[in-house]
Amino acid sequence: MARAAGHAGRQAARLGLLIALTACAVIEDPPGGPPDFAAPFVASVRPDSGSIVPGFNEAARIEFNEVITEQARGGLEALVLFSPRPEALEVAWKRDAIEVKPKPGWIDGVVYRIVLLPGVADLRNNRMEEGVTVVFTTGGEIPTTRLSGTVLNWEEGQVGQGALVEAILLPDSLAYVTRADSVGEFELAQIPRGEYLVLATIDRNTNQKRDAREAFDSVSISLDSTASQILWAFAKDTTGPRLRDVVQADSQTIRLEFTQKLALAVPTSSSVTVWELPDTVPVPIDTVWNETAYESVRAAEQAARDSAAAAAAAADTTAPDTAAARPPAPPARPPQEPAEPTGSAAILLQRPALSSAWYIRMPGPMPPGRYLVGATAENLSGVLAESQRLFIVEAPPDST
Repeated sequence: MARAAGHAGRQAARLGLLIALTACAVIEDPPGGPPDFAAPFVASVRPDSGSIVPGFNEAARIEFNEVITEQARGGLEALVLFSPRPEALEVAWKRDAIEVKPKPGWIDGVVYRIVLLPGVADLRNNRMEEGVTVVFTTGGEIPTTRLSGTVLNWEEGQVGQGALVEAILLPDSLAYVTRADSVGEFELAQIPRGEYLVLATIDRNTNQKRDAREAFDSVSISLDSTASQILWAFAKDTTGPRLRDVVQADSQTIRLEFTQKLALAVPTSSSVTVWELPDTVPVPIDTVWNETAYESVRAAEQAARDSAAAAAAAADTTAPDTAAARPPAPPARPPQEPAEPTGSAAILLQRPALSSAWYIRMPGPMPPGRYLVGATAENLSGVLAESQRLFIVEAPPDST
């Protein structure tokens, strides 16, 4: 009996301890305090923006209100645009700060711009949605200048979102850099007066430089107080466009697809040749169109067919009159006018859209067979290339 009573006592003690531990776990405050959903913000900078600091030789420092993570997308270096662009840039993480220093060092009498792009995050991955710009000089005044503009990705018919913009001061080759915003607009304020070569690059890999095959545009400007410029970026190819494919658009029309965007000039019949194989017999061509002209012709032809069909239906007196059997149609809503494009989208309409296709209209339907199509085309850089492509017209399926 004593042994049983002892066992029961031990069980009761264990149960009491478990209840006590459970109660403590329930009432204990969660570690770390309340959840933090606020992004970090810049608390101070050194040197102050707008300051003149001759002989400065320390690292520029951007301090935040809390500890930030050094694991930014692409590294912290990808979030810093430093102007003028140095030979190398040292970007260091200091828990609640970022320190920046150019190599080989600061230059006396130069206006410096440090742009911290959106993306800095705290340890809970709350990210800054806006950037910060710091401007100071190591001697002399800070100019009250403003270079602005718009970058358009002409090759793809889009605004140049995030495009890399470089303003290179001549003849010193000091490069002031920034990025276009989500609508392709950019601004470089408080940079030195003078003559600039301005380049805008569709920086696909965001490595802050122009690589081969990346679309870009350039222009020379003189900056005294303010200047604005539109840049139309496209790839500058040193080899001409070649035929990539030849397909049938309809029974009388062939579509020629090229490897590059083509010059805006309207092609002529002499630009294209068609031979029937195997004897290489020339085939007459009626018209050659670029894509814009072809779409216009096709729309006109479709409108003519619709008009003819409507006239034929109205003249058909043998059709039963079903109007009385149909309920009255509801009143038609007035058509809504499409919203007029504004800003960068409106600027895109100032130039024709680029295309990499031509269309050939033949005098009549092309008989089944094998054909060789040759074309001489020019790209936007003015480079010509000749190429040929095999084209096969299949026989219609046997309905029997």
